[in-house]
Amino acid sequence: MKAVELLEKLRSLPVFTLGDLSRIVRKDERYVKVMAYRLGKRGLIRRVERGTYTVHTDPVEIASYLATPSYISFWTALRLYGLTEQLPRGIMVAVSKPKKRLAFQGERIEFTKVKHFWGYGKTRYRDFDIFLAEKEKAVIDCLLLKNTPFDEAAKAVLSGELDYGKLAAYAGKTANKALAKRIGFLVEKAGREAGMLLDMVDRNYIPLDWNLKRGGKKDFRWRLIVNTAGGQA
Repeated sequence: MKAVELLEKLRSLPVFTLGDLSRIVRKDERYVKVMAYRLGKRGLIRRVERGTYTVHTDPVEIASYLATPSYISFWTALRLYGLTEQLPRGIMVAVSKPKKRLAFQGERIEFTKVKHFWGYGKTRYRDFDIFLAEKEKAVIDCLLLKNTPFDEAAKAVLSGELDYGKLAAYAGKTANKALAKRIGFLVEKAGREAGMLLDMVDRNYIPLDWNLKRGGKKDFRWRLIVNTAGGQA
């Protein structure tokens, strides 16, 4: 098979393994290992991790194909939806089992194990369908895993761009009291109904932004210490 024809086939895949390459060229693994090495030396393919390659350069295109199942979420998803103006460092991926982070094309791809593995689907991004959290689930993931600045998740909730009934339902589905308090407070700040979450509110006060000191005005309805200017919006 000519190199041009092979690269055309590989271009139709977000990532491929040595096994994929073996099936395409109908050669054994020893042969395709040498082939992959030579193609890489010529800059025609790029190594993503051991045994996995791509011809593409955008890490967003390939990130949700590096673990199964997985989906792009957290701050990266907020950026893809236009719900934040900030550029997150690297690509943030939700996975069902631990996976080490890796670097690709100068970008870090970070994998975070999540307990609540739902609320995502396929969406078109450039040449491929990628697995991406729904807007509402991206916010839930941000607030549960706390790997995105609170203010960025809060801005997404206050944007008016979410399905607030779905957001509240998703918060309830997690059965996480701290999450219910923060989501309920923010949804009502956005002028929407979140009363369904009040049954999850206990008597303990928690800070609205977990990264800041606890000082601030107490919100008696949601048992929160409002310690961030963003919460006053």
